[in-house]
Amino acid sequence: MADTLMTGRMLGLHLLLELAAIIIASLVVVMSWHTFHHDRREPAHVLLCGFLVVVVCDLMHALTPEGMPSLFADGSDDVAGFFWLMGRSFQAATLLLMALRTTPRINRPAATAIGTSIAAVLLAVGIFQVESRPLIFIEALRMKPLQARFEYGLCAANLIVAALLVRRSRVSDRDQERLLALSCVVMAAGGLSFALSEQNAHTQHVFGHVLKVLAYLLLYRATFIASIRAPYEAVSRSEAQLADYAARIKTLSQNLPLSVMYQVIGHHAEDRRFVYVSEASERIFGIPAEAAMQDPARLFARIVPEDRAKFRAEQRRSHREVSIFDLTVRLGRDDGTTRHIHFHSAPRRLADGSLIWDGIATDVTGRMEAEESRRRMEAGRYESQRLEALGTLASGIAHDFNNILASIIGNVSLVLDAIKKDATADAMRGVQHIHKASVRARDLVKQILSFSRQQVPVREVRALRSIVSEGIGLLDATLPASITVRAQLDEVSALVDTTQIQQVVLNLCTNAAQAMGPFGGCIDVGLVAVELTLARAQELGLAAGPHANLWVADNGSGMSEDTQRRAFEPFFTTKPVGSGTGLGLSVVHSIVKTHQGAVTLTSELGAGSRFDIYLPRVSGTPPGPPPAMDGATPAHTDGERVIYVDDDVMMAMMVESLLKSAGYTVTSFTDADLAIDVMRRHPDAFDILVTDFNMPTRSGLDLIKAVRTMRPGLPMLLSTGYVTEDLITEARKLGASAVLEKEHSPESLVAAIRSALATRVPKE
Repeated sequence: MADTLMTGRMLGLHLLLELAAIIIASLVVVMSWHTFHHDRREPAHVLLCGFLVVVVCDLMHALTPEGMPSLFADGSDDVAGFFWLMGRSFQAATLLLMALRTTPRINRPAATAIGTSIAAVLLAVGIFQVESRPLIFIEALRMKPLQARFEYGLCAANLIVAALLVRRSRVSDRDQERLLALSCVVMAAGGLSFALSEQNAHTQHVFGHVLKVLAYLLLYRATFIASIRAPYEAVSRSEAQLADYAARIKTLSQNLPLSVMYQVIGHHAEDRRFVYVSEASERIFGIPAEAAMQDPARLFARIVPEDRAKFRAEQRRSHREVSIFDLTVRLGRDDGTTRHIHFHSAPRRLADGSLIWDGIATDVTGRMEAEESRRRMEAGRYESQRLEALGTLASGIAHDFNNILASIIGNVSLVLDAIKKDATADAMRGVQHIHKASVRARDLVKQILSFSRQQVPVREVRALRSIVSEGIGLLDATLPASITVRAQLDEVSALVDTTQIQQVVLNLCTNAAQAMGPFGGCIDVGLVAVELTLARAQELGLAAGPHANLWVADNGSGMSEDTQRRAFEPFFTTKPVGSGTGLGLSVVHSIVKTHQGAVTLTSELGAGSRFDIYLPRVSGTPPGPPPAMDGATPAHTDGERVIYVDDDVMMAMMVESLLKSAGYTVTSFTDADLAIDVMRRHPDAFDILVTDFNMPTRSGLDLIKAVRTMRPGLPMLLSTGYVTEDLITEARKLGASAVLEKEHSPESLVAAIRSALATRVPKE
């Protein structure tokens, strides 16, 4: 019997080795299919496509050699050789694409479809076309030269791919590239074994198939690293990192001394629940974290009733606008204390459409108490400095008042003398001088009361010119004759507190006067409108745009650089002990800062100093002074009955005479209780009540309240030496028609009575 390519025993060994290679290649296909690592997914799909073709070719190579049972047709070494070469070619081509990093972007179904289509084409060609071609197998030589050259070409191709993979492995330092390169080298050695199998053919064929199986094993190992081990290691690293992050977050949340970390989820504003609350909850809220997550209402119930409405409103706003939740509320604790808790969280939308807020709740009680303490300290500083300024003004004010009193007393003597001589014109002239002096005294008292009265700062749009002028006016009586004040004031409006700006002017001018010493000099006060450029505004820490520039300059002793650096520090002073508190410039700085302004100092020793204050300028029209009451006596009255109450006998007599001369019927009382008794016995005996506010037994408000119960529709007026917003509000609540400044009574009382009577409700 003629020699065949393989004996029966060798044919079985060949089939066994091929089946091993097929199984390994199939595993490569399966793992490529299941590769999920993102940066390896596309190369795996190419491997899936190429090795699907390789598996089919190797299977057909194992089933079609001569001597094997007929499958599609009689066995043929030509058909087996064709499938062998095609399988080797697709193996080399697939790895070449991976080595060149030119893998096309295909997904798994596309890769499977392409591989299946190519395999089907090769099956058709191998089964139906190869037999019609000239024999490629030469029995005497064992292999046709064309086939040998093909093997040499595949060996060269595998070696080139191996070189490319080695180069890549040096850059990436990954085991996968090194294993693929070794697989290509082994595959090249196996191909070379087949190409040189002219002698000892059986041994070389077996050796070549063993190398092929080894090459596939190396390829499988590389695929395993990419598809199984690398993702598993990545998942393990991710889990370890997540565990580490979770431990860090837990440690962080536990160690935050004043904060609780939390997550709140909700489909709508009224349906929210905690999905996470850090363990600090029990320390901050007084509620265990598990209890807060089980029942959010327990935490809400601890919010003080006055803050619950605004908490709910902020929840609805944050949910509606999908914006940051930011609110501070008061929380009651089981130990009876109340804590201020600041909730701050940011929302994000989940896949199901619900919103989740990641947030932190911080106990800001200490901060708010410190802020309140700071406000009290600043208020104390303001008051202390105000009292210091009043002390500075005291001597000058006393001098001014003495001048006024001397003028009044002197003119009274002149009037009495003129009356004796029946010199009416001289008497009238003296009375006019007395009136002028009295008005001057009244205005001076009003300014001092306004400056010294401790009030809550109220900022309104005001004309700075009049405020600064009044401040300078207060200084006139205190500055020595050797000091001149020159003012250049433009019309500029700003949002300010009048008293605080006057205090700034007083402090700066007093500081300037002290810097000039006993030799005197000149103080320049200026007020202009300026436009701050961006560069200048950044230097001052302000916004660019329109500002009011108030400046005070002197030609005194000036300051050294060290003194300039410390000028605005509280309690810093260069004066001798007992000559000042060192609060003047510090208070100026604080007031300017609270007005969103800036203050600068330029000074030179021996040349004087200049303070520039910048305040945001507004274009609104400042409210003007209230319209002056027409002091003229009405031409006609109906003799309305007025009851007037004032504990000052002289004031009561003067007002009674004033109103009688205007045509009214007046009954005056200096005792509020007596007035109430008369009203109780004769509730309809009067048409209007006019009362002083500050009286010993009852205040004017008490009197109005008592009379209101007896005569509900009676018009009433309240007169006081110092009008405040609180007093006006309270008086109007009790039904007073108006609140009058007592010092303006002679000019405004008659007109106020007429106005109140005109609006009275007639009795039924």
